[in-house]
Parts: sequence; structure tokens; C-alpha cells
Amino acid sequence: MAKKYNNFRVGGAPKTVGSDYSVWTNSLLERVIASRTIIEPGKSTKGHKLIDSDVVYIITNGRGTMEVIEYMNSTEGHGSDPSYGIQHEDSYDLSAGDVILVQSGDYAKVSNNSEHDQLTYMRIFDRGGWRD
Repeated sequence: MAKKYNNFRVGGAPKTVGSDYSVWTNSLLERVIASRTIIEPGKSTKGHKLIDSDVVYIITNGRGTMEVIEYMNSTEGHGSDPSYGIQHEDSYDLSAGDVILVQSGDYAKVSNNSEHDQLTYMRIFDRGGWRD
């Protein structure tokens, strides 16, 4: 195998470890980042606003809910300043196999609704949104 493919997996030591969730990230590629998140039963991510990055969420295991908030300080309704108010707010049921697209400027939070099973998802996003 070529040398540059020695670190092709999203795994190893987690970047973030907490009692609610853990995140593994691979920043090997120049333009995109891949990460895997595991949320413990009954827990959720802290939620965050996407900055300079569109994100693809791929649910690989479990069931849960995603809360998405779109802010209204741009013509598309996706903006960087929440003080302009909320354009649209919604939540979506998640299950394994779902693919969710979230645009830059929007807020996203994922919750695990199960009392017993972990919720796992992959995120693929452009390097502009990487916060090391």
C-alpha cells in the first residue's frame, strides 16, 4: 500500500472524549475532513453552528433526533450571526442509513433517544470548517 494511505481510517485515539459522546477525526486529506461520533444512550452533542463548511451527516447505527436552526441574516436564510433571529427551526428523526445535509451558517445538534443503544454517525465536511 502506498505510504500516503497508511492513515486512511477514521479511528485511533478519539479527539474528544466525554461522558455524553466521543469523536474520532481524520484530517489526512487536503480539502475534506472525516469524523465519527458515538453518542451514549439518552445523551446528545453540545450542538454547534457550522462555520465556513457544509456538512454531510451519515447515520450508521442507532436512532435519534437532529435539531437544525437556520438563521435569517442572508438571502438564503443561512447566516453567521444568530442575533438576526431564526429563519426556520425544526427537528428530524434519525435512523441508520439516513444522510442529512446541513449548510454553513446553520446550527445542528444530535440527540440519542435510545435508553440502551449508542447512536453513531459519520460527518464529512470541507476543511474550512475544521476547528482543531
